[in-house]
Parts: sequence; structure tokens; C-alpha cells
Amino acid sequence: MTHASDADWPEIIDLDARAFALPSPLPRDEITEFRAKVPDEATYLIRDAGTVPGSSTIVGFSLYYDLPLTLPGGAVASAAGLSWVSVSATHRRRGLLRRMIDAQFADWRARGHPLAILTATEGTIYERFGFGPAAYAHRVHVSPSAASFRTAAPDDSRVRYGTPEEVEEHVPAVHARWAAARTGAIGRPEAWWPSLLADRSFRRNSQTSGLHYLLHPDGYAAYRIDARDRTALIDDLVAVTPQAHDDLWRVLTSLDLISSVHASIPVDDPLPHLLTDARAASFQARPDTLWLSILDVVDALQLRRYSEDGTIVLDVADDYSDRGGRYKLAVVDGRATVSRTDAAPNVSMDISVLSSLYLGGAPARGFSEAGRIDVDSADSLTQLARMFDVEHTPFAGTFF
Repeated sequence: MTHASDADWPEIIDLDARAFALPSPLPRDEITEFRAKVPDEATYLIRDAGTVPGSSTIVGFSLYYDLPLTLPGGAVASAAGLSWVSVSATHRRRGLLRRMIDAQFADWRARGHPLAILTATEGTIYERFGFGPAAYAHRVHVSPSAASFRTAAPDDSRVRYGTPEEVEEHVPAVHARWAAARTGAIGRPEAWWPSLLADRSFRRNSQTSGLHYLLHPDGYAAYRIDARDRTALIDDLVAVTPQAHDDLWRVLTSLDLISSVHASIPVDDPLPHLLTDARAASFQARPDTLWLSILDVVDALQLRRYSEDGTIVLDVADDYSDRGGRYKLAVVDGRATVSRTDAAPNVSMDISVLSSLYLGGAPARGFSEAGRIDVDSADSLTQLARMFDVEHTPFAGTFF
């Protein structure tokens, strides 16, 4: 296994296009900008013999980003964002994925990352490494003709269409404000914005428009129009304040000639409650949008804040690494002190379950009823649930 060099990238791009069923590889400009997002030492590459004697071909590839992740209570952790994981169809079930994850796991811990995160294309691959789904979203279709708001619109909503110059200045700054305040939000490093704002043609089909940006002092929305059925597809919506949220949605539900508005919103988004007919916002799915793996149990549990004080002993199982053991979690004024202990456990679970609980987006009671959390008493389950509870459900907001 090696790290990628400049000469490897054309082949890496071809492998990525095959693995993720893309109609064509990334365009040159996108590749140039992408290379600025990840250093070579954060890439992992496996080659095997090619069909021509003396040649070789890339059969496995993965990389990770250093990404800021907002935790319950507002702390920001440096998370390792696993991405671009692909193994050639010719080399499946030979342990290549395990080799790459092993190498990355060791590097993540050596670099002091307390957490690893990913967005999973398949739901059965990563639990074995301690990952669990930790954040979800609602996919919603809103019917503008039925979307009447309960309160009158303000005299001036302060929403305006933005010029490219205004978008370039406003959007990254507002996103940073929002990400700092939203549990589970992934911050976007400066090197990410040129690609995000470029909106190149490969991100849409021939019947879909480029992005239109609606700007508000405390938010923004970026959407496309699909001419085939006159739907508005919201690509990105950020609102730092409730007023910005309401103002943006009022405009989005009054777009001319639009039959439906499609968006991905937080599970606890108040949009349906703002409407006189909540059915105008129809929920189509609730996909997981972020998976998380706790790399260091002590460090990770001490980074976040908790909603209830108390002490509880966790017994954590880990068949992949050395994170298993018993941990005493003692919370005072919302802050935790965590240490290994030999005391009898109150709660027992796999590291992947603890990882799912970590951001507060997965209820402990559901895992218990599914037999994936064992408790010594009903009170211990209630205490666990209350401690890990959060004011707002986690929402990642960024796909990687």
C-alpha cells in the first residue's frame, strides 16, 4: 500500500467513476480543485499486476479529509472524514478494504483525531469498524399551492437574489456561523468553496438549471429548477435564525410556475408547523446522512456536553480494535470526566452503538428495545437517554 502521487490521479479518477457508477470521470477543473482539498499523505492506494506483463493497476483507493465537526454543547472536534472508498470489482472479498481501514485507523489515532466520520453509500459495510449512523435528515416535498403560512409575511423579508460576487462573500461566512451553532454540522474548509460555488455542469443534467442563490443576512438557499416537471431542487439551505428560516421558505414556496419544492432538512425542522396544512410538506424518506466512529472513547466522551448530570458505567465491546472495556462517565454541570474502571456496568453496548448515540441523533431506548443495549435497570436506560439528549437533532449539512 502506498500514498498517491500526481501520476496516479488519472487512474484514480477512472476507478472512482466505475465504483460509484458515474456517467463520466470528474472534469479537469474539478480534479485540480479537489487536489487542494486532500494532501497525498491522506490517500491510500493498492496496486496489483495488470493484464500486460510488467504493468500494474490500481485496485483499491481511499482517502480522508480533516473536517471540523460541531459536537453537542458547541465544541468543535477535528474529525477524520473517510471518503472515496473504492475496491475494483475484480478484487472484491480479498481484504483490501480492511487493509486500507487498518492503515487509516492507525494514522487517525496517531494524528490525534478523536472521531472518524463518513457518508455511506451502503449500510452494511462500516459497522464492523465501529461506525454507526449518527445523523439523519428528512427528504421533503413541499407543494407551493398548499403551503400557506400561519403568520403574515413581514413587510420586507430581506431575501434577495445574489450576484456571483455577493454569493462568494456571503455564503461561506453564513455557513461558518451556522455550522458553529448546529450539533453535527460539518464545517467547510476554505479549500472546499471554489468547487462548491463553481456549480459545474457535471452536477446536473441537460434539463436542470444552474444554482440560483437566495441571500438573507442570516441565511441563504441555493436551488435548481428541473424543467422536466418544474420542480425546485434545494441544493443547500442554511438559516442561522428562525426568521431567516421562515423568510427563505416563504420565497421558496412562492416561486413562479413551480409545482413542487424538494429539500433535505433536519429531522426536527419546524417547517410543517409553520404551515396551515402540515401535509403540504410531505416526507419522502429519512436517510442517514452521517456515520461516526469513536476512535478514543475517553477523549471523545469528554469533548461533548451532556444534558443531565450523573454517573454511569459503560461496558463497551469492540471486535475490531482496542476501544473495548468499562468506562466511568461522570458528568457535573454538563461536563464529563471519563476513566477506565473495573466497576460493574450499568449499560453495555457495542462501540458502533455508542458512536451512534454520540451526537444525540439516535435514541438509546430504540437500541435497547432492539436488544443492542443491555442495562442493569430501567433507571440506567433513562439516565443514559437523558444524558445524551440534545436540544436540536444533529444535521451534517455537507456530503463528502
